[in-house]
Amino acid sequence: MKPADRRVTKTRKAIYQAFLDLLNSQGYEALTVLAIIEKADVGRSTFYAHYESKESLLEQLCQELFHHLFKRQSSWTTNAYLGHIFKHFYHNQDHITSLLLSKNDYFLRQLQIEVEKHLYPMIATEYVNKQTNVPESYRKYCVSSLFITSITWWMSQRKKVQPEELVEYFLTMLNPL
Repeated sequence: MKPADRRVTKTRKAIYQAFLDLLNSQGYEALTVLAIIEKADVGRSTFYAHYESKESLLEQLCQELFHHLFKRQSSWTTNAYLGHIFKHFYHNQDHITSLLLSKNDYFLRQLQIEVEKHLYPMIATEYVNKQTNVPESYRKYCVSSLFITSITWWMSQRKKVQPEELVEYFLTMLNPL
């Protein structure tokens, strides 16, 4: 595979950074493509050569974020995997908080899909599969909802709780399940 052209990489990085900066200051709904291209100092045609819309930019950002976030090493325990995920949120709070706290539908839906796909199978084995009288679709929904609620609560606390503590809180709440 041919390495990406440095100009393309630099342009995408500028657009991403402008998007994230504006997201944190204005919120997603108020954000416009015009504001992004002005802040990134790129032309309209340059923006549209890379992305169809602010929605496609958000989609790409989510794909890259979630790809890295939910990447798992096979040797990790549930605690280690959750620790990895929560540490990523902890270290990238500025990039994630606005989307999470603004309740952006696309972001939340994609996060739920990723939790159900990657995290739920590991958690189900240790915590929720013993609840055979409860439909699996409901168990998945409850685990993903608890995860998203935990992250949202944590981000609103402004990091007063360490990632390792959040792992313990999350797993403690799963125990009754």
